[in-house]
Amino acid sequence: MNDTMITNAILEDLQWRYACKKYDSSKKIAKEDLNTILHALNLTATSLGFQLLKCVVVENQALKDALVDCAYGQRQVADCSELLVLCRYDDVEDSDIDEYVNRTAHLRNFDPSSSKIQGFKKMIQGAIPEAKERRIHWMENQVYIALGNLLNVCAQLRIDACPMEGFAPEKVDALLDLPSLGLRSVLLCPVGYRHSEDPYASQPKVRKSLSNFVVSIK
Repeated sequence: MNDTMITNAILEDLQWRYACKKYDSSKKIAKEDLNTILHALNLTATSLGFQLLKCVVVENQALKDALVDCAYGQRQVADCSELLVLCRYDDVEDSDIDEYVNRTAHLRNFDPSSSKIQGFKKMIQGAIPEAKERRIHWMENQVYIALGNLLNVCAQLRIDACPMEGFAPEKVDALLDLPSLGLRSVLLCPVGYRHSEDPYASQPKVRKSLSNFVVSIK
């Protein structure tokens, strides 16, 4: 496997991005760019195309300030332009399945009572893990898939992002009243623009060589 870096726009974007540790609070993301990020999140691949996740956008500065304590003092959540809270559903309800099946029928011009659509519904019902612990793990996996898409899109737009698992989900859920929306926080991702004083911005990436990362089976 050739370890030589191939220069193209995709790799340049990924070389540019890093987990921003210090944001410039005076710089805000243009609404058009924020909408692009949110549309890209909405287009993320999910298991069964079910989208058992949502993105909560926190713009209110007082709330962002209050969330610093929930994130163990990490200032990124307050100094970013917007804080994205990637959430899973609390659980999968029959009404969620019905809504998805009916929406699919409508958008693809199928009769909701047709055997095709009813077969689709049974397939979904059979694919959902029976144990709640497994359902939660399954839904959280979808959030991580969305995170990868989010980071790539932000890099293309030259918008900084910092994926964060280091926070107290119960405190975030309570502060944002997420249970009332049937949601539970999984990841935080502040987005905005790096501060000129962030020392991590100029640090080289520490990655394995490609030959030590890729296993080729021929």
